[in-house]
Amino acid sequence: MSILSVKEVSKTYQSGNRKLTVLDNVNLNIQSGDSIAIVGPSGSGKTTLLGLCAGLDSATTGSVVLNGSAFEKLSEDERAAVRSKNVGFIFQNFQLLPTLTALENVMVPLELKKRKDAKEKALSLLQKVGLGDRVTHYPTQLSGGEQQRVSIARAFANEPLILFADEPTGNLDTETGEMIEDLIFNMNKEEGTTLVLVTHDPELAKRTNRIIHIKGGKIQEENNG
Repeated sequence: MSILSVKEVSKTYQSGNRKLTVLDNVNLNIQSGDSIAIVGPSGSGKTTLLGLCAGLDSATTGSVVLNGSAFEKLSEDERAAVRSKNVGFIFQNFQLLPTLTALENVMVPLELKKRKDAKEKALSLLQKVGLGDRVTHYPTQLSGGEQQRVSIARAFANEPLILFADEPTGNLDTETGEMIEDLIFNMNKEEGTTLVLVTHDPELAKRTNRIIHIKGGKIQEENNG
């Protein structure tokens, strides 16, 4: 079953007197439970495509349908509701709230959904990512790898159907990065979540089922990872 469909999507920006095309007539279909790596040089449109797929931005032309919802037909509030219900995010720079503890950061999406078991669920996820003894620590008291583990726990808190990861190991050393990769893929498999990640790391890309190459805003080739 298709969970994400991108049809003839383009994204352009006005830069002074000239029009800048970041994505040019991109087509992509992702099946539920699949794992995809989007690779390409800097400025190729990888992160822009990820943002469009997640409904964080709007395409200039074309259609993005996530789990039956066509983003181009929705208001910003409606897109946010679709994201809240279906999507998890992992970012390169972690995006943790500095004034909240690890536990409170993971509880945020659960509390937004008014989950009565928010604390218990968040504790369970932090234990799953190996941070059961760090729940009261603030982001500044955690290493980069620990902060990324908190963000992974938060990403899975909503039990998302699809997980978007933007350079999830980009700010980590090699050993820590490999541990984070294992954690993402293991949890993804356990939860049956669809994974779409942007990466410069060819070894990380090879761990996915499909590798999509983007260059100059176009999908150049697509092969199995």
